[in-house]
Amino acid sequence: MKIVTLMENTAISPEIACGHGLSFYIETKNHKILFDMGPDARFLENAEKLGVDLKKVDVAVLSHGHYDHGGGIQAFLETNTSALIHMQKRAFGEFYAQDEDGSYRYIGLPQELRENERIVFHTGDYKLDGELQVFGGVTGRECYSPANDSLKICMKGHYIQDLFMHEQNLLIKEGSKMVLVAGCAHNGLVNILKKADTFTGGKIDYVIGGMHLRKACKDLESVRALTHKMAEYLKERNSQYYTCHCTGMEAYKMLHKEMGGQIRYLPAGSVLEI
Repeated sequence: MKIVTLMENTAISPEIACGHGLSFYIETKNHKILFDMGPDARFLENAEKLGVDLKKVDVAVLSHGHYDHGGGIQAFLETNTSALIHMQKRAFGEFYAQDEDGSYRYIGLPQELRENERIVFHTGDYKLDGELQVFGGVTGRECYSPANDSLKICMKGHYIQDLFMHEQNLLIKEGSKMVLVAGCAHNGLVNILKKADTFTGGKIDYVIGGMHLRKACKDLESVRALTHKMAEYLKERNSQYYTCHCTGMEAYKMLHKEMGGQIRYLPAGSVLEI
């Protein structure tokens, strides 16, 4: 299995575009997968530079309904003329971030794409085939990031707390290996892993994705307490972790200090071979 980071907040070199967002190309024995599409079309430019032909992608998965993961949907639809994009039914909700001055900023998907015939909506968990299992509906709140507090959904003119029912995660089984791919892990990586265990029996070899710890707390001590609690749980699992994007470099360094080589960072342009 090969995982290429097409978009991330940082990059391996100045030649690779980077920005606040995420996109992975995942190549398995049976599939060429696009997981998330970044904030705009720049992931396409990176794909070309990295030798990835997105026209050959046969299945696409959107982790959740925020622009930094789905802003490039239209660009992908224009580049690839056949692959379906799988997402949760609620992914086209009216999602907002509340800024420090109290104002609300739209962070959802372009609403005009809702009716596109190549977008497939799901409710809850579903299996695409023997290799690919997608699941959402994570309700636990252990090690839940306070960074979620400012994220809202607008319903009938009222801004309410987003519970991230539009978030989904991908499990990939290839040979003896099991890989979990998350987007931002808004529902909390610990809680996502616990639900993933119901499909895998607890065997997850690799965990890929953001942990939503960037700007999670206003003071360093609170960040350290949160990352320490997470690290204690993650270390107990026999998994390797590759994180990025919304984890934030400050929180990543704290996790790496406790977890050592069990956790690594994936900038745009990086290639992970499993």
